[in-house]
Amino acid sequence: MTAQALHCRDLQAGDILLKVADTAVTSRVIQFGQSLAGGRNAQVVHAGLMFDPYYVIEAQAAGITAHDLRVQNKPYGYYVYRCGDINMARGAGTCAKMMFDIHSRAGSMKYDVLGAVGSLFGFGTGKPLTPGDMDALLDRILEGRNQGFFCSQFVVYVYQFVAEQCGKPATSVFAYSDAKATPSVLAATLVKHPSFTEVGCLFPNER
Repeated sequence: MTAQALHCRDLQAGDILLKVADTAVTSRVIQFGQSLAGGRNAQVVHAGLMFDPYYVIEAQAAGITAHDLRVQNKPYGYYVYRCGDINMARGAGTCAKMMFDIHSRAGSMKYDVLGAVGSLFGFGTGKPLTPGDMDALLDRILEGRNQGFFCSQFVVYVYQFVAEQCGKPATSVFAYSDAKATPSVLAATLVKHPSFTEVGCLFPNER
């Protein structure tokens, strides 16, 4: 079955983008690490959240950043997953943008390299943060205090937090700790998740 080819006009706030490994050294290292750890979707090496049809918010080397899919991220290919709850999806897009704005001002959300490496070998333990813990973490972020994230952790944390704000338990979206969510684990979850649908693929250089 051929994947549906998407363009930016087809994307929506809250869409989860899963980046497919390319020839870059970083992609190859992440893919190898996930394969070594037994990841079933090791070719998925990065994740981000759409704010609107053009800008993806993502945690990477410079921290929480926003990139235009038509410019900086044009060469990359992505699987696109969409949340069936439109309010939660929009909330996730808004929350991601808020965190980007805070990092732009305070520089407080750096990329968590150690967390990313540790997540490769730590999945299977740890539960989602409690609502109280999530609120405390958000307060920390709003105060501009240092809080690191790696890419898929950022996506999972945002959706878990927004779910709680929408009156749903964090476990209804992702039933594990955000700190354990490697890109391959996130991909494996989304493939069979009842609340998310793969709407297609964004192919390299086709926007």
